[in-house]
Amino acid sequence: MRILIVDDNTTSLQSLRIVLSDLGHEPAPFTDPQLALEEARRNRYPLIITDIRMPRMDGLTLLKELKGSPDTETCDVVLITGHGDMETAVGALRHGAYDYLNKPINARELAAVVERSAEHQALLSENRDLRQHLDSRVNEVAGTLRRDLDEARTLLREVSGIGTVVSQSPATERVMNDARMFHNDPSVPVLIEGETGTGKEIIARLIHFGESGCEHPFVAINCAAIPHELFESELFGHEAGAYTGSRAGGSPGKLELAAGGTLFLDEVAEMPLTLQPKLLRVLEERTFYRVGGIRKREFRARVICAANIDLAGQVERGHFRRDLYHRLKVGHLVIPPLRERQEDIPALAGLFLKRQAERKRKQFTSISSEAMDVLLRHMWRGNVRELENTIERAVLVNDDPILKPEHIAFLNMDRSLHCGAESMGTIPLDIENLELPEAPIDLEALTTAIVQKALDRFDGNKSKAAAYLGISRFALHRRLQK
Repeated sequence: MRILIVDDNTTSLQSLRIVLSDLGHEPAPFTDPQLALEEARRNRYPLIITDIRMPRMDGLTLLKELKGSPDTETCDVVLITGHGDMETAVGALRHGAYDYLNKPINARELAAVVERSAEHQALLSENRDLRQHLDSRVNEVAGTLRRDLDEARTLLREVSGIGTVVSQSPATERVMNDARMFHNDPSVPVLIEGETGTGKEIIARLIHFGESGCEHPFVAINCAAIPHELFESELFGHEAGAYTGSRAGGSPGKLELAAGGTLFLDEVAEMPLTLQPKLLRVLEERTFYRVGGIRKREFRARVICAANIDLAGQVERGHFRRDLYHRLKVGHLVIPPLRERQEDIPALAGLFLKRQAERKRKQFTSISSEAMDVLLRHMWRGNVRELENTIERAVLVNDDPILKPEHIAFLNMDRSLHCGAESMGTIPLDIENLELPEAPIDLEALTTAIVQKALDRFDGNKSKAAAYLGISRFALHRRLQK
């Protein structure tokens, strides 16, 4: 470190110079304080050591001159004092002196003071550098944070199941284009219709996240999986003591948890009729009350609903409110079944094969043309979900670079499981010429009898019976409970 030393006593000055040189510093000795001040203004010296008692200009005057000039105000000034100068030295500390040394100077004390000054000057230099380059540092850090945020959003999209969406067919591409359009207007409710396994939730997430992601929550609720008596509390939340067994401090519902994001109501056709007008009011007024509450709460989320059955038919049969149906249908998407968009099958199968091979550490990299023919001929009643499960099953029990027909031979055996549903689909019902008996019909008893016959046909297998009847397994379960 460059150090300016000022002392009219040449012997003392020479001693200071030798000691500082031995410590590895670059001392510049001056006997004239005026010349020393001029030198300090021309060249920067982080540390200046000066005696107090000198002719022409004493140490205190030199200190004031140094601290009063912009070129030297950041220099550390150490005063050399005699026994009679102690009060003066202490007063000088209050005016900006860094420290003082007593005569005769102890070499260890001098080395300690110089070392502390070097650390102090290093901190000052770092602080000046930070201030001078603050904008560039802030922009640099902000850029890093933006990159990290983009990476986190990409990972979130992968976890949320929308990292890769296949759209080789024109029908799928139209659905995706409409989903991107709906993303830009959160106030529009969206109804997504399609068979089970067609990817309705993935499209719902695409509407929510869009192409660039969304920081607000995506809250999904399966209407068929919640008991009717708990549905209202699950959706609207409840206040403390609203009903027996309610949480002591109350609890927010899915409407609140969605905040400014998206509320996704899957299998909306299974929503209790008694709650449908309340949901309609929420959509119209954008407010709601908790169960047992008196405070009106604001609803800001987007609403997306999905149905795996013909919702218009449910409306005609009186099982779903017409006004709610038309309100939800402002944004309407119909996802075709996989058998009607075969262009998507090769791309989807390739995507699932790559994903499952990586997860299960298998060799599969491609699908043979013969195996692809098998996949293209299959009916895929379970749609995309069935295709993905088929590929996963094949990869799980086999290991080969190429997926071959023998790896998916189980598809031919599984076809027999759908015989009931297939036969039902081949028997047209002549509704116009259907003759009804003269006596009143007990529709409830007739429905129960049909359900029982379906269960008997499949030896009590609820999944096969539900597929045969064309209803969800949850709907069948509720029918059995009734």
